[in-house]
Amino acid sequence: MLNIRHSSDTLFSAAPINSDVVAVIVTFNSDLNLLTQSLESLVKQCVVFVIDNSTDIIFRDEIEGLCINYDVNFLALGANFGIGHAQNIGINWARKKSFTEILFMDDDSTPSNTLVADLLRARKLSPVQPAVVGARTISAGGEDLSNAKTADTNLILVPCNELTSSGALISMDIFNRVGVFDSRLFIDCVDFEWGWRAKSLGVPLFLSASVSIQHRLGVCTRFGLRLPTPIRHYYQYRNILRMMLFSKSPVSWRLIQLIKLPLKLVLIILIADRKFQRICYSMWGIRDFIAGRVGEFNH
Repeated sequence: MLNIRHSSDTLFSAAPINSDVVAVIVTFNSDLNLLTQSLESLVKQCVVFVIDNSTDIIFRDEIEGLCINYDVNFLALGANFGIGHAQNIGINWARKKSFTEILFMDDDSTPSNTLVADLLRARKLSPVQPAVVGARTISAGGEDLSNAKTADTNLILVPCNELTSSGALISMDIFNRVGVFDSRLFIDCVDFEWGWRAKSLGVPLFLSASVSIQHRLGVCTRFGLRLPTPIRHYYQYRNILRMMLFSKSPVSWRLIQLIKLPLKLVLIILIADRKFQRICYSMWGIRDFIAGRVGEFNH
């Protein structure tokens, strides 16, 4: 049984504007300043449920303290079970509590004070219902990191092939049709795989041209190349290869990955830091894809 600390409905006298919407935030050794900004905005817009994957007990306690201060629902998993597993807990909890909408947010994404209302309004413009509508992702430096871009300034909803879960509003009706996230992937491609599955069942994916969230990239940059932490190469190689064979991914995406995956290895060798560590994780990812292993890295 999950030991969820439920909000008490006493610290904040005003109910959130959208009481049928719950924001699910998955935390992992989070930056408390960014998380504070997110909670400060979201508690005024909807119900909030924070699910913590932290591996550091100090971070875990600080995140729980922050959730107590903002009187939001909180669950500490006690270890890192992956983003898909944590998000699925949020989905199942929301279903039991009869919420009709879920807004997913990363712990390093910052919403506007009208994000929920803006997404609900934008979704009504979709010619096909039900639909998934997400916010554009903007870096702290102002770069548009979104999966779909358009030169048509009159386009309000931009169709996209891949879902980015942070900033995405998804109805419970859609989860009932499509199913939940594939937790076996652990991290990387979790939202992409679900989005392709949704599209294959007739659910359109859109980005709202006028709605955005700010996102801090958890990567370093060398010579213009974004580099994640070394262990992410394991999940990227394993899961991308898996998506190329066992998902509803578009043929165009698969062809692009055939070029990008070997090219990335070359770039790691040429310009990345911690070259040996990154290559080892990449090779482990390839090996575990061949062996059919999923879940958390365990070498």
